[in-house]
Amino acid sequence: MSLDWDTLLQDCVEFTQRLIQTPSMPFEEAQLAELVAAELQRLNFDQVWIDEIGNVNGRIRGTDPSLGALVLNTHLDHVDPGEPSLWSVPPYGGTIVDERIVGRGACDIKGPLAVQVYSMAALLRMGIRPRRDVVFSGVVQEEIGGAGAKHWVENLDYDVDLVVLGEPSDNKIALGHRGIAQMWVQFNGRSVHASVPEKGVNPNYALAKFLQDLQVAKSELSAHELLGPTTVSPTIVEVDTKSTNVTPAWTRVCLDFRTASESPQSLQAFVLKVAGDQPVVLEDGFCTTPTPFPDADETIYGFYTSPTDEKVQRAQALIGAGMGREAALSSYQFATDGRHFVPHGLSMIGYAASEESQAHVVDEYISIPKMAESLRGHVELIKNY
Repeated sequence: MSLDWDTLLQDCVEFTQRLIQTPSMPFEEAQLAELVAAELQRLNFDQVWIDEIGNVNGRIRGTDPSLGALVLNTHLDHVDPGEPSLWSVPPYGGTIVDERIVGRGACDIKGPLAVQVYSMAALLRMGIRPRRDVVFSGVVQEEIGGAGAKHWVENLDYDVDLVVLGEPSDNKIALGHRGIAQMWVQFNGRSVHASVPEKGVNPNYALAKFLQDLQVAKSELSAHELLGPTTVSPTIVEVDTKSTNVTPAWTRVCLDFRTASESPQSLQAFVLKVAGDQPVVLEDGFCTTPTPFPDADETIYGFYTSPTDEKVQRAQALIGAGMGREAALSSYQFATDGRHFVPHGLSMIGYAASEESQAHVVDEYISIPKMAESLRGHVELIKNY
């Protein structure tokens, strides 16, 4: 049976709009999960289920049950749209402007989610079975640490050959990204009334010097040859008091590191070197639940799949054949749920139509022509992988 590609794209775009029109902030994904499950059932997926944490899943069975599954993974949640007046269109409208779907989550990750679902539906419309099971997995809470992905991988009851992450890659094949390490760096002082600062020790000065020195020293951090340099960003600054007429007893800054070449031990040594003779207290826990910073020398990775891996080469050839052009290789700047699959030995790549530069921005969008190209790449991959 031949496939009407125009109708497939039109249906995929309409589904993307409905996804965007259903807000799904972290811990508020249930309505979207139900919408996705209903769509999978309407499209006649062989199996559809929502697990106990709220992840939504759908399976199309392949002709050879001995083969590990091909898993198409996205997430259900998105970041806050922020001030609506800054958007040129309503952030939850899913408005089409100049062949782009605009709205919060259009790029990250509802447009790619729709492409994954409708590339699987394409096989059903053609009456074709893939060689292996193809499973869609839409997980919760990716934007706040990945609880849904952790639950999925820790409770897997089927073999997986390859995971395709639907994170924005501009229709390139992303082979990995740097890992995340965060730490609080705390400077202690002695609190006094703000009218007599000479009687205390104000730790804000120590913090200010540290941040200036960090700006200079960050170039000393190492780099991975393919995944890029280690970066460090000071994000949140906190003090122990909310009284404006009291100098703080302590002040601290959260440092966000992204690396594929440093270890907890080397990052700790780097921070202590920058601090010099200023005493500091280091804590990690992703700056959310502070714990002692680990003294480990293992390199911090997100995930990395070698371009020489046979699975990468096979996927690259199929995706390129579907798109009608070479599928270039790339990597992500941001982190993905893929980092949670590494300890379980899963192989993964990233592939999606949306562009990384559109993630988390005002007037976020996904290109409809790129969705069309991505549908063709996905269909060829899941049909023949």
